[in-house]
Amino acid sequence: MKHVQTLAAALLLALIAAPLAVHAGTLGGISGVVTDAKTGAPVAGAHLTITSGAQAATATTDSRGHYTVFTLQPDDYTITAEKHGYESTALGGCSVFADQTQIYDLKLSPASTENR
Repeated sequence: MKHVQTLAAALLLALIAAPLAVHAGTLGGISGVVTDAKTGAPVAGAHLTITSGAQAATATTDSRGHYTVFTLQPDDYTITAEKHGYESTALGGCSVFADQTQIYDLKLSPASTENR
C-alpha cells in the first residue's frame, strides 16, 4: 500500500511540474520606469500596452512609475504608454529574450492645453 501511495504522489508531482517545465527557458519580460519628460518625476498610473505580431500584454505603473511584464514570448515588441494629461508615446523594437528581463524606460510629455 505504501508503494502505491508513493507512486501516486510521484505521479501527482510530475503532473503539477510538467506545465512549469514547458515554459522554463522560453519566456522573458520587460520592465522599466515611465517619467515626465519635462520634470523627470515618475508617472504613476500610466497605462502601458506591449504588443508584437503574436502577443499583447498590458501593465499599469506603480507609485514610482515602475512597470513589469513577465511571460512574454521572445520577439520584438512595441511599448505604448498613455495617461490623461500626457501625450501618448510609443517605443518600437523592444526585444525580449528567453530567461531575461529587458529594461525599457519611457518619457511622457505633458499634453498641450488644446489636447487636455
